[in-house]
Amino acid sequence: MDKPLVLSTKKLRFDQLERLVAARCAVLDYDAINIDFQTFDVPSQPTYWVFSSQNAVRSFLANPVASWARKPIVCVGEKTKSVLEENGQKVTKMAKNMRELVDFIQKNAKDEHFLHLCGSRKLPDFALGMQDADISFSEVTTYTTLLNARVQNPEPQGLLFFSPSGVESYLQNNRIGASWCFCIGNTTASAVRMHTDKITVPTKTEIHLVVAAAAKHFRV
Repeated sequence: MDKPLVLSTKKLRFDQLERLVAARCAVLDYDAINIDFQTFDVPSQPTYWVFSSQNAVRSFLANPVASWARKPIVCVGEKTKSVLEENGQKVTKMAKNMRELVDFIQKNAKDEHFLHLCGSRKLPDFALGMQDADISFSEVTTYTTLLNARVQNPEPQGLLFFSPSGVESYLQNNRIGASWCFCIGNTTASAVRMHTDKITVPTKTEIHLVVAAAAKHFRV
């Protein structure tokens, strides 16, 4: 019996690759997207900082003109929170997704000004939510997401996706077909769902849980 082919759209650590191999999978991995940090200006000191990704935090830290002000920080995702805390910042609110964060802002801080530091391919959820609630905000692009498209042949039995941009990159030259998709979160799953209903989403947005779900699915 041929081994199922599992393709990860993000380079995996050795132990993560090892887990899939132990489940008798053939594994390919590559980075479907590349991140290019940008130099940017902070237009005004916000009342609140808003970070929606780890890359936004890392780009901020790498920017020679950026500096922290003692203002509350809100963010999306446990990984984003971890990077902030590793760099000495206290997070006032961590939400699972942007809609949850906007709901928190609407209920708890609607009279404040928010600065959203984000990537070039940000989803519109933050801006639309803030506009609908008439809350003051601004957005600054801190990094650019570049698609690294390639042709995949043969079609994998399993696909590991870690962002909507990764899904977009893969679909530039390929189709989902009969592949089973393992997505790091519901936002990524939403980008896949229009192409297939063969989707597994772990309970937490952790890379190792995506790998574990794929290993469990294909284990003989």
